Amino acid sequence: MAELKGPLQFIGSIGNIRVYYNKTLKKYIVSTKGGSDKELIKKSPVYARQRENMSEFGACAFWSAMLRQILNSIDHLAQGYVFSGFMKLAKTIQKHDDLHFRGMRSIESSKDALLLTTLNFNKAHPFEQVLSQQFDTSFSSDRKTVTISMPGFRPYTRISWPTRFKFYRFAMVIAQLPDFVWGEKEKCYMPVVAGLEDSSVCVYTEWREQSTDELDIVISASFAQPALQHMGTTVIVALGIEVSPGLGEVFKGEIVGVGSMKIVECFG
Repeated sequence: MAELKGPLQFIGSIGNIRVYYNKTLKKYIVSTKGGSDKELIKKSPVYARQRENMSEFGACAFWSAMLRQILNSIDHLAQGYVFSGFMKLAKTIQKHDDLHFRGMRSIESSKDALLLTTLNFNKAHPFEQVLSQQFDTSFSSDRKTVTISMPGFRPYTRISWPTRFKFYRFAMVIAQLPDFVWGEKEKCYMPVVAGLEDSSVCVYTEWREQSTDELDIVISASFAQPALQHMGTTVIVALGIEVSPGLGEVFKGEIVGVGSMKIVECFG
């Protein structure tokens, strides 16, 4: 691997040489084409373990992509390469499957739901360092409504941000995340319940001005239909805190700020 310098910088291939731009390194990288023959990987017994790894990696990617999709409405509060953390967690959960052969192990996040709360969505501003307020999360008996309660909230001392801000608000996302299992008939990984990527519900509080006053904050969001109607599904609850400097004459409802977020609870 080499770095491309000079006035002629491009992306693409010439013969056995390929050039691509690495966004992390912010450099044009030059490398030779390589790797094993596609047909050998698909059929040769020598590559059996590689095929197993590829199959399980694909399942982790599908699961991670769905998790990212259902949290998309507050992804502006995330920062950094969060997808790699999703993939790492998916693989950890996959390794917990002791019933299926390698290459067909399930990602049963419903059995390890609390591990989702360990994900860090913002390495620059971890959620626990931004919001120090204690809160309660509850799920209604009809399995439709999730409520987060913050009694006695004092924004001036409970929100920590490195720069001065004038307004703040909370966001809550509730969604259903399915397990991913190997389908013998389809010969591929599939979610145990289809269509749950459209189950996400996001609500925001109104923008409030920073102050030393104490107030009780209650945030609720409801599914259109009762959740958890099928085995192998999990209700995840994500909480976001957003702050804004509020510069100029701007309508509060249109202010979009910065902040942090976290999966704070899971129900199964």
